Amino acid sequence: MKSIGVPLEMIELCKTQIMATKTHVLSENIDTNFFTDADLSVLGQSWEMYSEYYQNVRKEYAIYPDLIYNAGRKKVLKHFLVMERIFKTDEFYLKFEANARVNLEKELAILN
Repeated sequence: MKSIGVPLEMIELCKTQIMATKTHVLSENIDTNFFTDADLSVLGQSWEMYSEYYQNVRKEYAIYPDLIYNAGRKKVLKHFLVMERIFKTDEFYLKFEANARVNLEKELAILN
């Protein structure tokens, strides 16, 4: 990005936002919150769309046997479920939060 003239400040912001998708915690930067909320928006889609998503996640990690994958996936799902708010912005929270929690609980039940 530097070689095509993108300012260092913008490059650093991009790095910060990408790294924020690892933890999905509230940021002081509203744009970062929108970025991470958009990243998680699939969680709040219809069950059909969410099912397709989590099945694709499983395919992505096909190298791992169910015993290992399921334990790790449960940890991820529980990480989101214990959050006070999955979505940091009011816009995403109002639109997706309730359905995201239902979807995460359903997938967790399937893994148990």
